[in-house]
Amino acid sequence: MKLKLLFFITFFFPCLAFAQSAGTVKGSVVGAVSNEPVPGVIVTLTGQDRQVTTDANGNFILRNLQPGSHVIQLNSVLITPKSVTIEVEKLGVTELEPIKVTELNATEDISMIGVIDAGMVDDDVENASQDVSSTVILSNDVFLNRAAYQLSPARFSPRGYTGSQELKYINGVEFNDQNRGVFNYASVGALNDMTRNGDVTNFTAPSTFTFGALGGAENINMRASSYTPGGKATVSYTNRNYYLRGMFTYSTGLNEKGWAFTASAGGRYSHEGNIDGTFYNNLALAFSAEKQWQGGKHSLSMTAFVSPVQRGQQGNSYREVYELTDNYLYNPNWGYQNGKKRNAKVVTAFDPTAVISHIWKIDDTTTLTTGVGAHYARYGNTALNWYNAPDPRPDYYRYLPSYFEDEDMQMQYRDLWRSGRPDFTQINWDNLYLANANNLRAGNGAAVYMVEERRSDLLETSFNSTLNKQFNRHLGLTAGVGARFTQSRQFKTVDDLLGSNYVLDIDKFAERDFSGDHDKLQNDLNRPDRKVYKDGIFGYNFNLNIYSANAWAVNRYTSRHWDYYYGAKLTYTNFRRDGKMRNGRYPDSSYGKGIRHQFTDITVKGGLTYKFNGRHMLTANISYGSEAPLPNEAYISPRITDRTIDNMKSGRIFSADLNYVFSMPQLAGRIGVFQTNFYDQMERNSYYDGIEGTFINHVLYGVNRIHRGLELGATYKLDDHWSFDLAGTISEYYYSNNPDGVKHSENGKITDQEKVYMKDVYVGGMPQFAGTFGVRYFVNYWFLGANVNGFARNYIEVAPLRRLSSNYASVNPYNPEQMEAYRTLTTQERFPAAYTVDISVGKIFYLPGRQSINFNLSVNNLLNKKDICTGGYEQGRSDLSYPARFGGKYYYMQGLNCFLNVSYRF
Repeated sequence: MKLKLLFFITFFFPCLAFAQSAGTVKGSVVGAVSNEPVPGVIVTLTGQDRQVTTDANGNFILRNLQPGSHVIQLNSVLITPKSVTIEVEKLGVTELEPIKVTELNATEDISMIGVIDAGMVDDDVENASQDVSSTVILSNDVFLNRAAYQLSPARFSPRGYTGSQELKYINGVEFNDQNRGVFNYASVGALNDMTRNGDVTNFTAPSTFTFGALGGAENINMRASSYTPGGKATVSYTNRNYYLRGMFTYSTGLNEKGWAFTASAGGRYSHEGNIDGTFYNNLALAFSAEKQWQGGKHSLSMTAFVSPVQRGQQGNSYREVYELTDNYLYNPNWGYQNGKKRNAKVVTAFDPTAVISHIWKIDDTTTLTTGVGAHYARYGNTALNWYNAPDPRPDYYRYLPSYFEDEDMQMQYRDLWRSGRPDFTQINWDNLYLANANNLRAGNGAAVYMVEERRSDLLETSFNSTLNKQFNRHLGLTAGVGARFTQSRQFKTVDDLLGSNYVLDIDKFAERDFSGDHDKLQNDLNRPDRKVYKDGIFGYNFNLNIYSANAWAVNRYTSRHWDYYYGAKLTYTNFRRDGKMRNGRYPDSSYGKGIRHQFTDITVKGGLTYKFNGRHMLTANISYGSEAPLPNEAYISPRITDRTIDNMKSGRIFSADLNYVFSMPQLAGRIGVFQTNFYDQMERNSYYDGIEGTFINHVLYGVNRIHRGLELGATYKLDDHWSFDLAGTISEYYYSNNPDGVKHSENGKITDQEKVYMKDVYVGGMPQFAGTFGVRYFVNYWFLGANVNGFARNYIEVAPLRRLSSNYASVNPYNPEQMEAYRTLTTQERFPAAYTVDISVGKIFYLPGRQSINFNLSVNNLLNKKDICTGGYEQGRSDLSYPARFGGKYYYMQGLNCFLNVSYRF
């Protein structure tokens, strides 16, 4: 019996001793000046890669810690990063004194993110007893933080990636539109306070909520308990698309019964923006409720928001028009009606969204997050339409002086443009009404001119479930599953008949080319010669039904000097078109459910980090995978037919980067090189062909592109007052092959398939050389900053119509005229280099109790505004003999932007 007891004590005593030796640490994070709790701070236990987040009261708990000294790192977009050494007792709970951190002013543009405090690591990290964690340093990329804010006005995109290559989540649920692949930022407009919290993953790096994407991912945290208790009111003035913005947010924090509530209301308004003819009306509402029970083991959050908006749009135009009017903010979309400005292109959007999310902390090392989201989008965009009448657009190229060969006609039109007469330089609404009235008097009630609304509505539901498991101090796993359904409704309606009685539902382009074939004229053979009245659907009407499911897993390993990760994702996608009209040009492929297109794709990725010490590291990332084509680009002419290219397949993407990351007490940043190869991509270009007199959809397939370059981001903290920022990229994005193309007209006349010469053509619409240098000064919570931003190698997007192989088949290299036309049509236009200057000033005033006032003012001055454009495209021409003297259409940046913001927190 004694031997048995001795064996029992000997065998189980180490387990009992281990169980009793683990300690628990409770702490809180507060502002050094405000002395208020700071929620949403990530608390990382270095060496074990364990993380918790402070709650609404700034509290956090770390459990099952071994006795001895530990280093915790505090990081958030709201504070300057900080590290603290703690001592863990063998038994019981260790209560820490409140940890004070430096809160960042919003106007500081998160300037100090990524700067490691002097006390974060020992001077001689090589001999430090603690492992080095790269999580905080790598997540606060200096280049991305600076470039995203300073370079975005010129439509700069890191590495040339598009919005479809960036993922957006809300409370762990994916919200990228499955049809176009992008996130609708308008759905959260004027809800800035509700969308500030979240986690960001840069490029293909691993995260706790998603497998990731080529351009990175962000999870917006809208759970009620993540907001600081109290209220905040904000008033802003600007001279941009709107001039007045107001927001009010109030949060209760987590009460004793485990409930938390947050509500927000906001709005943006302008009867006319900085650009003539534009306006902005927006009202936003959001509500979030959360219930926690079993000591926070379970959390159920419910969030709903809506941000309806109506706005008048700016239109792009030709350089010739800007010079003739001497107005680089010229807007061709408006004209006077009854003495008031009326915009022909008005966007009306309504996007109610709801998310339910549950977090289950299974144990101290395992968390399961499951959520479902529903989103409805009503999006409409009005435009002029006309039938057997002159083009009503004031800047139509045939109304420009350069269109005419006769010098007298050129002079006459030049004088008309320079006169500034709004009945010529803008839309003449009176003439449109008069044309319809004359038609009525002639006994015809059909519209000659009318305003249509092109609708692109969306109903989407998403499900995501993500498991995070930390097996030990070195090894962790993140895995998840997701499923989504999307129905995209595409149609157009009659918005305004402009005094006429109805619109006849036939195709005006087909009527010219197939005048003897009555059936081909019909937009809907099931209802021929239909008269459509206000709010009626005409022209086209179809749905896209999209289903997808995915499963993925990422393993992460961390040690003193080496970190690595690897993972894979499997995705299944299917979509089909469901036509609601039987089009006369395609009676057998336009009505009813079309062919179901199915794709199974896999993506693999991995990364390696070597940490020389806590301040210097090398990282490498690589990924390869396939992606199903976006439904929005898969169909050749989706409005009238189910047709796609033959043997449609997934595109492939290979990406790799190598980075040197440094994070010293005064200097931090990253130097990196990257290359991304796109294979078998699809692109659809739509334009009106003036020679053929019809609307063209030109689909390129088998498109290969290469994006490569060098990135640099650095911030230098001279002292507690002065800091300097530098960020920039030298890159090139270009087509690396000559893809095949299908040119398809919506009047059914043209269906051509031939190669398009795109090799070595640059990707347009974004600068490929860009950089910013900033100086910032802080004193007594005053902030003053200035940035100089430069942009170069910004190319016009090319027109595939100019690069058809048939265009060059008969070019005689010994014929000077033909060679001149060849060079004119194949030379890609490049915008001149340009630069801007930004100046900002701000101050936080702390009042008694929980109150504070935040004031900031920023001014952006575009120094050479006549030379920089934010986008454009070539004017497609099909004949070599016609000079491309119109160049392309451009958007010019506004000359002087101002933004004044005042916030009161209580």
